[in-house]
Amino acid sequence: MQKPLLWLWVLIMTPIVCSSQDPATFLFSQHGSLFNPALTGTNGSQSISLAYRQQWLQTNDPGYYTAVLNYDESMPCSVLDIGLSALWDQEGAGLLTTYELTPRVSVNLPLLVSTSHQINLRLGGAMSFGRQRIQFDRLVFSDQLHPKYGNIFPTTFAAPDDDAAGSYFQPGAGWLLQMVFNKMNRNALVINAGMSFHNAYALGNNAASGYGKSVLGLLTPQTPKVSAHFDFEIVPGSSLGHFVSIKPVILYERQQGLYYLQYGLDFGLNNIVRIGGYVHQQRFFTPENSTNWFSISSVFKPYVGHERVDFYFTYSFNISGLRNTVSPLLEFGLKKHFRSSFTCRLMDKADGYKLTKQKCSLFGISPAKRKIYENVWYKD
Repeated sequence: MQKPLLWLWVLIMTPIVCSSQDPATFLFSQHGSLFNPALTGTNGSQSISLAYRQQWLQTNDPGYYTAVLNYDESMPCSVLDIGLSALWDQEGAGLLTTYELTPRVSVNLPLLVSTSHQINLRLGGAMSFGRQRIQFDRLVFSDQLHPKYGNIFPTTFAAPDDDAAGSYFQPGAGWLLQMVFNKMNRNALVINAGMSFHNAYALGNNAASGYGKSVLGLLTPQTPKVSAHFDFEIVPGSSLGHFVSIKPVILYERQQGLYYLQYGLDFGLNNIVRIGGYVHQQRFFTPENSTNWFSISSVFKPYVGHERVDFYFTYSFNISGLRNTVSPLLEFGLKKHFRSSFTCRLMDKADGYKLTKQKCSLFGISPAKRKIYENVWYKD
């Protein structure tokens, strides 16, 4: 219990200053459970992670920043996996600030188990509790603007003495289909396909807390959002204990009339180093009229003793639209894996991540609950 708490303190105190416009702009491959709660705990370890992102920086503009602290636990003593994330987000000159806490849970249901193949269904749920506030005295209103000289007039708007603030509750649910074919071969095929629904149910929509995000207290329901994702990973070659893997990924999101598509692929060496490229696209048929992005991501997964630590860095730049107006996007991340389950220890049950040995090192299977995990302990 002491080691995870120590690492949590180190992560909180780490003086890395970098962050984002919106948590949804994080790479899906690094923060899948933010998009689909059914992905909670699929790493196959107890882990603590910290991520920072910054974007839309301009001269004399505070920009947009996001920080996420995430705890995930793959429970070897249960069909359940659990997670908890804490989000801080700050946007623009008005310092629109969001604080959000999201507990998550997923359940594993094996559908097909054979000598060569396995198919699992995971169901997940999440509950986001958040609060937003904005500083009106930092905003610029239309009556302050001159058509030639810009912001030179005083405004007739009287800012309130206190910052406007409001709370909200937003639930989410999702499913994930995990498939492993030829699991006893070195070139096993791993496929994941899932979908999630957010903001689909209102609860606690009153004067103090609303289903929609509104610092003005309008309590307008948030429009439901649908996310769908698909990825697969193959090993084209291996030799003398080393292997190369290729993983294409695609994410699609829709919220009312807004669309978002993230797609790309990465290459891995021994599942220790991964380098990938991803396109972020809003309009599918008129890309020249929107600001689309390209991300280059690198992940390094060394072992410190017998436990793994993941470091990653993502650099993104726009390839259409506001190419000369806004700055590149920077994202940093750190994740520490632990070899035992804290919750299972509390219940006085088996807490070690003992996985069935496979020739392919991309995945592991729990012999007790038949869960399919990323094999973070493949070196054993």
